[in-house]
Amino acid sequence: MLGLIAIAAVNPASANSIISTFPASDEVLTVAPNSVTINSSGALMDLGSQITVVDPNGVRVDDGSITVDGKNLIVGLKPLTISGAYLVTYELLTVNDVPLDGTFKFTVNGLSEITNSTNSPAPEPSNDKSNPNKTTDYLVIGLLVFAFFMLILLSRFARKTFRK
Repeated sequence: MLGLIAIAAVNPASANSIISTFPASDEVLTVAPNSVTINSSGALMDLGSQITVVDPNGVRVDDGSITVDGKNLIVGLKPLTISGAYLVTYELLTVNDVPLDGTFKFTVNGLSEITNSTNSPAPEPSNDKSNPNKTTDYLVIGLLVFAFFMLILLSRFARKTFRK
């Protein structure tokens, strides 16, 4: 009987859902956004949420920097250089462990592919042959020397202690 009451007390309307997105689903923009935001009805977890944005050619254009702010998830975008439909795929994990997943598209018009018009020479490789791990090397050598001296001290202590 108690089990039936517990089941009846669960409200199916309490499940989380997506409230809004920016850009909105099927929105047509004339200026490229610098991020995508998804707003849910429940609080989102920092870990476990994923979101990807791909351009019309299928190339990933999100920068991977996911920020969760309560009920909002924000992902930064690389500069969008191609006009067309962008696909957003998301899998969000809410605080009550209810996953929200789905896709939506938005379109950016008026962009042209950016090309490098300057003929600047490529930077020359550096001739600096310094070892960036030099500090680590010195630390490891120092620890090995310290361990060697500790081994000698412990062996002398053991000889004096166990001779008697």
